[in-house]
Amino acid sequence: MEGTYRRKEFNGRRLGIYTPMSYGQIGRRYPVVYLQDDGEMLEDNFNYLEHLIITKELPELILVGISPHDRNHDYTPWPSPALMSGWRDFGGGGGEYLSELVHSIKPCIDSGYLTLPGPEHTGICGSSFGGMISLYASYLYPDIFGRIGLISASFWYPGLVEYMRQQAADRPDQRIYMYVGELEGLYKTNIQRQMVPLTRQAHTILQDQGFDERLLRFETSPEGTHDRAFFSRQFPAALKWMFG
Repeated sequence: MEGTYRRKEFNGRRLGIYTPMSYGQIGRRYPVVYLQDDGEMLEDNFNYLEHLIITKELPELILVGISPHDRNHDYTPWPSPALMSGWRDFGGGGGEYLSELVHSIKPCIDSGYLTLPGPEHTGICGSSFGGMISLYASYLYPDIFGRIGLISASFWYPGLVEYMRQQAADRPDQRIYMYVGELEGLYKTNIQRQMVPLTRQAHTILQDQGFDERLLRFETSPEGTHDRAFFSRQFPAALKWMFG
């Protein structure tokens, strides 16, 4: 790895911060992408991402992985009952988590690192529930996050597609990347079985709200299942669309 990756604790959150190869050169500042789930997809892709930077397919970026306290609370936009008996209900603390990200974590990164802080240079990305909370961030804070990565986002979550339909379409400065594997939800017997059709519905909603092919990329894979291997495989493609 040519860049630098460091861990730090901030207000009880574990952050993993990657700074690129040229970091520290006089006059250089960098876009930032905030990653859910402790930045797992970054950790799986260090070498390939640096290859994309060296070959000029991707600009140099600062990447910040953020650990959740409780995914079922931090990454859900509103409370919802558990899907199965014996499971914990979903807490719906996503608004609180995003407020912490916007008003505490991001200012810490912007003050301590050589960032480009504007929305056109600020991304948020995640997979599964991490993708869902990244989508929610795009609605709550369009003036903060202009580059959105939704990898196998949990569009099955109760009320999410309906929420999207009710939102204003005026978000002209955002670029959104979406991915879903065609086999996601195949073996489920609950609402998660609708993962693929609900993702396609969400894509159509965004198109209807004015996101054309210049602003919205939707990709699938015929063999894709809902697991980290496929999430990490799509992560470089998401970054290339968001910032390439």
